[in-house]
Amino acid sequence: MALLVVVVGLFGVTSAVLGFVAEAKKLTPDDIHVSGRECVYPANPTHALVVCAMILLAVAQVVASVAGGCCGCCRPGGGASKSTRRVVGIVVSVLSWIMAVIAAVYYWRGAVLNAPGTREATFAGAFHEKCLVIRGGVFIRAAVLSLVATSLAIKSCVLLRAPAAREPKPDGQHPPEAGVALGRPQWPAQGNGQAPYPQPAAQGYGQSRV
Repeated sequence: MALLVVVVGLFGVTSAVLGFVAEAKKLTPDDIHVSGRECVYPANPTHALVVCAMILLAVAQVVASVAGGCCGCCRPGGGASKSTRRVVGIVVSVLSWIMAVIAAVYYWRGAVLNAPGTREATFAGAFHEKCLVIRGGVFIRAAVLSLVATSLAIKSCVLLRAPAAREPKPDGQHPPEAGVALGRPQWPAQGNGQAPYPQPAAQGYGQSRV
């Protein structure tokens, strides 16, 4: 369990770190060159960083889902407490996937606008053309969502893999633990329901002399 948490957390945190780095390295309007009616986007590390962030986030989600039994669908249900924990784990897992998908959309949009190449300029007025640039804070939002998705994925994995607690018997008593010997009476019970006690040996009195 600890190893799975470390692996999922490492992938998710690394994805978020790459997102923060991509925010600092993204293209600015000064980096884009206009050639006629085309915009020339130069090569930059942002595109590769974002692609790696998306892959790491996807790996973290898949590992957490597989470790949790495919969102709880691949593990048999248990008692009442186990079923409740399973439902909560499934809900948390679904929320983590939603956060991961939103983060991936932000990553993908930023990767497209930071990919090197030539694109047609758009008209911003009658005689003015401009090049599309990713807005500030997009990669930061993606990184934060990656952290949230990773936290939820770890939580769902813990809930779905936690062992089921022993349920009490109908009379309210818990079943005995393995390896604990049950005490038994040393003397057979009598008809009145009380256990007899050993009686001291009778002593002789008034013995006659021969």
